[in-house]
Amino acid sequence: MKHDKDHMDGPGGRGGKGHGRRGRRAFDNGTLRLLILQLVAEQPRHGYEIMTELEARTAGAYRPSPGVLYPNLASLEEEGLIASEAAGGRRKLCRITPLGQEHLALNAAALEARTGREARGGGHRFRRGAAPEIVEAMDRLKMSLRRGFLGTAAGPEAVAAAAAAIRGAAETIDSLAASPAPGPAKDMDMTQIITRHRHELRRRELTVRESFALTPGMQRIVLEGPELEGFASLGFDDHVKLFFATGGEAPEMRDYTPRAFGDGTLTIDFALHEAGPATDWARQAAPGSRLRIGGPRGSAVIAPVFDWYLLVGDETALPAIGRRVEELPEGVTAVTLAAVTGPAEEQRFESAAAQAPHWVHRPAGAAADPAPLLEALKALDLPEGKGFVWIAAEAGVARALKTHMLEERGHPGPWLKAAGYWINGQADASEKSLD
Repeated sequence: MKHDKDHMDGPGGRGGKGHGRRGRRAFDNGTLRLLILQLVAEQPRHGYEIMTELEARTAGAYRPSPGVLYPNLASLEEEGLIASEAAGGRRKLCRITPLGQEHLALNAAALEARTGREARGGGHRFRRGAAPEIVEAMDRLKMSLRRGFLGTAAGPEAVAAAAAAIRGAAETIDSLAASPAPGPAKDMDMTQIITRHRHELRRRELTVRESFALTPGMQRIVLEGPELEGFASLGFDDHVKLFFATGGEAPEMRDYTPRAFGDGTLTIDFALHEAGPATDWARQAAPGSRLRIGGPRGSAVIAPVFDWYLLVGDETALPAIGRRVEELPEGVTAVTLAAVTGPAEEQRFESAAAQAPHWVHRPAGAAADPAPLLEALKALDLPEGKGFVWIAAEAGVARALKTHMLEERGHPGPWLKAAGYWINGQADASEKSLD
């Protein structure tokens, strides 16, 4: 079973730390895996059905987080104990294999003894002085690091990205310790689904390797250079700052999405407009041209716990939409709704995910009018299951689309992210968050 690489790389053998009552561990390291096998043996289940069933059978005492459950599912599949298959375009169903049946039968007595003992109040205690949620998160991090970096030849980019993510988490924890948030903790499973990571802020001078027209209005430029070492971008809608010398005292700056990176290159797609330093540079760029960039300053990563994703935007959002669609795994559906000037500007994306693309054609002069995208969004039928909505366009357009999804569709607020990538009439202006 494949999952989003930023979250699902940890092995599953050490899951099940959970939120037990009385400050104790809900299940030991092996019990959760056997319980998962038992539930899947009863009937094929989605991951969230497994979490819900575990919560029901423990009378609400334990519900594994996605960060615990999905690595366990991945590990069980790698060992041949379960198999998964897409069902109706939704997240994969997990089924037990003959090998899994045999493994479960061999461990039936042990499972009964373990669950019986824990139901009577036994089991291991959490490590002294730490809350259960903290211990679970620590173990999840160690699992990911062991699998991805212990005894492996991880590349320098992967090492740098992992180190940046850990440093960002440490900085966030430091700030929480200094200013603890008031009130009760929220359910981490489905309300705090966006994790934020800070990166080392560096400026890099790069060289154009190639430049070509992706569509008549979209220029793709591939950059390279030794200063790309350590470059990290964990979120599909990250932004790097581009610096353009225009003869003034300071360079002009614009924000762009890293469309792709790796193997010593960085790809950026430029939506071409009538005027502006970025468009002027992109039109003239040729192999050997140089460009200074900075960032990204940080990444916002969406937990891979959804059955479908709705990605809505205009030309400026297409690089992020394309990157997200291409990064999504099997078993989920990517619904895209994009506004462009005509059929020649439509793009195709290769992805393991099921795709449902929708295009709206409107003139460039109507890009700040919410009506074309809003009408198309209102007519859109969305898949069943849990979905995350991502919106990026002109600020007024994005705000109207967000309002429709929240107020008319009743979509949960924490499952939506909206940004104004540009503001009509204002150069180099944006609203990265419309919260």
